[in-house]
Amino acid sequence: MLATQNVVTAVRGCISAGAGAILARPASEEDAVSELDRLETAMNECRETIREAHAATKDLRAAVREARQELRALARDEVAAQIRLEVSRQLEELGERTGEAITAATQKVIAEFDRFGESLLGKETYWQKASGRRAAARPGTDVVPPGILPGEEEG
Repeated sequence: MLATQNVVTAVRGCISAGAGAILARPASEEDAVSELDRLETAMNECRETIREAHAATKDLRAAVREARQELRALARDEVAAQIRLEVSRQLEELGERTGEAITAATQKVIAEFDRFGESLLGKETYWQKASGRRAAARPGTDVVPPGILPGEEEG
């Protein structure tokens, strides 16, 4: 920014020097040639100053472009970090919920097997409780293994 201000000041100085020279009319031909040389020198200095201003502008634009690219890269990194953090948090929460659901389902299955085992041992009528009806008295017939007819005894 400071370089641009210096260039602008130099260009204004060149222009004002040229304008002052036009207003002052030389008295002789030697003065006119001298004034013409001075004006050409001022014009060359102005051109050089303009070239420097263009170079400074080009450098500034390159610096701005580089800063924007750096900002984009930093923003990308920050967004990626935020996404990683949120995904980790949600995965941890999902893991906790899944663990709770697995524990509850396991407990339920164990309880069902316990009830089923009790019914096999004759402590509970599983099939009636499982169907949602009240427990009824156990039927009078004993369970007979297949292949043994009623009335036959193992022997």
